[in-house]
Amino acid sequence: MDDRSLPCPRPWLAADGTAQPSGTPSGAACAATVDGVAGLLIPARQARIAAGIVLIIVGLGLGGLAALLIIRGGVGPTVGAVVLGILAALLLAAGFFALKRKQRIVGILLTPDHIALTWVHPVVRVPWQGITEIRPLSLRIGRSRTGPSQNYLGVVSTEAASADTRMRKVAAKFGRDVACAVPMRNMGIDQLVVLHTLRFYLDNPDARAELSGEDAVRRVREGRF
Repeated sequence: MDDRSLPCPRPWLAADGTAQPSGTPSGAACAATVDGVAGLLIPARQARIAAGIVLIIVGLGLGGLAALLIIRGGVGPTVGAVVLGILAALLLAAGFFALKRKQRIVGILLTPDHIALTWVHPVVRVPWQGITEIRPLSLRIGRSRTGPSQNYLGVVSTEAASADTRMRKVAAKFGRDVACAVPMRNMGIDQLVVLHTLRFYLDNPDARAELSGEDAVRRVREGRF
């Protein structure tokens, strides 16, 4: 599917009329089960992986610096090398632990009954029956009209107050009826795919039954909205 064929809403358009990019999508929608409930997972990128890679890189850098100090010789450099070596070992251990640790299911889980945001604890669940709109939102950075912006996806619901307090803190910037505002920069697939997937299942309640199986995965991958 060519994501560029999907229409882009005005709030997500850049000053030149093109789609304002958000994040670096690399994943794909898939079937997943959270707390015993099966659904369609629109994945979000996990910060733990990036953090683990950064820790390993910094640890290797400190280890290399410690080796140079040892080669240089002398009491002072040797003491510094020992300190740097210990720090390097700790950072490398932390980095490898972060990468090896079992990854949680993170993203937007669409089930026949609700939309679940799985990266917050407890998981935020917004029932389909209360959702009135999937609204593209944008938050401008700075005062310039041509400056960069951050794209969000707002879930407008009659049950907005039921969302987690942390989610409401951001959503409140866009309106009292916005239950949650999902930052598109964290999503693992193209923002337009996310938008049109949620809008399709909101507008077609009879199709929500397929969210518990592979039919929904195929629909998203083929772009049949």
